[in-house]
Amino acid sequence: MFSNYFHPVSREILKLKENSLSGTIGESISVFSGDEFPDFQQAEVAIFGVNEHRGILTKEHISMNMDAIRKSLYNLYMGDWKMRILDLGDFKIGDDLSDTYFAITDLVSNLLNDGVFPIVIGGGQDLCYPVYKAYDSFNKGVNISSIDAKFDMITPNNIKINSNNYLGSIIKEDPNHLNSFTNIGFQSYFVQKDEVHEMEKMFFETFRLGDFRQNIEESEPYLRNSDIIIFDASSIRQADAPGVVNPSPNGLFSHEACILSRYTGMSDRVSSFGLFEINSEKDLNHQTSNLVSQIIWYFLEGFSLRIGDFPNKKTISKNFKKYLVPLDDQDFQFVFYKSKLSGRWWISSITSGEIESNHEIILPCSYQDYLDSVSGKIPMRMMRMLKV
Repeated sequence: MFSNYFHPVSREILKLKENSLSGTIGESISVFSGDEFPDFQQAEVAIFGVNEHRGILTKEHISMNMDAIRKSLYNLYMGDWKMRILDLGDFKIGDDLSDTYFAITDLVSNLLNDGVFPIVIGGGQDLCYPVYKAYDSFNKGVNISSIDAKFDMITPNNIKINSNNYLGSIIKEDPNHLNSFTNIGFQSYFVQKDEVHEMEKMFFETFRLGDFRQNIEESEPYLRNSDIIIFDASSIRQADAPGVVNPSPNGLFSHEACILSRYTGMSDRVSSFGLFEINSEKDLNHQTSNLVSQIIWYFLEGFSLRIGDFPNKKTISKNFKKYLVPLDDQDFQFVFYKSKLSGRWWISSITSGEIESNHEIILPCSYQDYLDSVSGKIPMRMMRMLKV
């Protein structure tokens, strides 16, 4: 059924896979060769490329060479992973952009329903919109984190969805399932004042590039609390990733991009990952393709380390240490939980310190949030919960 959505991988890649060295990703990955479509119901991760750029506002010719990424990825050695990885091929582009959106939503929804993690390599960042729509059928709030130099809320073309206003389009959806949005790595000179105001008004969280660089670990709880992670490759500095849609001299360093990808993989909640805005036309010596493949590798490394340590009724007393922090002049206290399995932290405002219902709000946090609370400061992550 879903084979109609894809072009199989090229003969060149099939030959590369046949000659892959023992222990490499190329040796173990299952691919759509044009014959029988892979049974993704038995897989944990499915990778596919979407060379769709009609949602990008530019007059330049843009194209993504997915095979260049595959050549690099397949030659990387597997870690200590026990997972089945699929390469579904190259997604067929629809006659209209809306056709591509519909097909991506259908595919991602089915992958999620079968417990398969989709990694979408593309095209314009507007493809986040059909990925988000794939969650409609699950009837629950969706948390999105975007690793991006911009917020992508407002453009002069507010009627048509594009890579610069996809977030605004999601916010305007009715019914709306967006529960929270977090931006990691924004750069102020790329952001309109109106966008900053809107982010603050909706209690969306932002993590400026300079603040991120001072303490990279502070980004991990944001990613841990997300369902969808969107990574704009243009947020990586041009020296490290020249083959992107909007190259810039400032941005994330390559190792920082890999750290964020590893955090993404480690999150028990994250269920889809998109890496967008790749333009192979500008790449030099396959540098961007190599970096993208390593970003994927670090995601897979993190994915293999998932241990399912989110607090719940069954595990709270056994697997967590509890710390109560009363607040001055308040009628409640913060409750912090530290996992005995991973050392990661969570925060709640339950006065009893117990999880009494499935609706109790518990947020991932950092050790620094705990220290701030002890000193009398309300952690920024709690501001949205308390709406203060």
